[in-house]
Amino acid sequence: MLLSRVAESLYWAARYLERGEDTARIVRSYSEAMVDLPVSVSTSWEPLLAITGSREAFDALHDQTDEESIVQFLVADSGHPGSVVSCVTQARENLRSTREILPRDGWLVVNDTYLFAESHRHDGVGRRSRGRFLDRIVADARRLDGILSATMSHDAAYEFLRLGQALERADMTTRVLGVRAAALMAAASAPEGDGEYAEVQWMSVLASLSARQMYHRSTREPVNGPAVVRFLLTDRAFPRSVAACLARVAAGLTALPRGEEVLPAVRAAEVELSLVDPTETDGKTLDDAMDGLQLSLAAVHGQLAVTYLRVAAPD
Repeated sequence: MLLSRVAESLYWAARYLERGEDTARIVRSYSEAMVDLPVSVSTSWEPLLAITGSREAFDALHDQTDEESIVQFLVADSGHPGSVVSCVTQARENLRSTREILPRDGWLVVNDTYLFAESHRHDGVGRRSRGRFLDRIVADARRLDGILSATMSHDAAYEFLRLGQALERADMTTRVLGVRAAALMAAASAPEGDGEYAEVQWMSVLASLSARQMYHRSTREPVNGPAVVRFLLTDRAFPRSVAACLARVAAGLTALPRGEEVLPAVRAAEVELSLVDPTETDGKTLDDAMDGLQLSLAAVHGQLAVTYLRVAAPD
């Protein structure tokens, strides 16, 4: 049986790697959307802080919410634990003590990504170099994913990596929908809202989750709000949808001893997901639904931590 210490390191390493990759992808897609939109469209970089849940931490350090300050905070700030560079660093630290479990090629990718992120962190802030930096972070994460899938034994250690990845991925999908998708719906339903350039922004929502091509392949219809929400929530064939992530968590738990202690929390999250109406066009309703899903995902994490990781049971 895997030691709790090792399971915890693998689980959190996977969560940090996924968080860093997701943040890189979100900043990249948002930057591209800002270029595609005309200057006449009112835009702000503040939604990125809402998606990552880091508004309070940002406000404690910054007086202005301009592009450079927000991007630097989310990408390169070593003092912010949710920045891309910090996530890569924390993932490496968690995996350093479990190097004998990872395939050697996997550890080399993690270490190379860390060295690159540390030495090129400022490239992730400037507009001209930002895309290349973020592309490298995303590409390295995909490379590692392939190495682990193809060369690591699919045992308990592997399952803890996948559990952390799936939970973090599901959480980020709900955050993107709860902030960006909900805001687009609210703008479209406002009396003065005319939906101008809405398709560009919905495409950016899909791009932030690397879902644009698979959306078109699955739905075979133009980009529109309800269809995007339905795809990202319920399409079990797409690995970043909430439904697919919960299915991956359930499958991983069935392969672990005592998995039945955590499965009820997963089933409760699936019930919460089934209550979301993807055709609902009210932004506030969608935002509230995503808040409920995030609480359900937190409950899954809490039960998993009590069952497997080195934490005391809650009072």
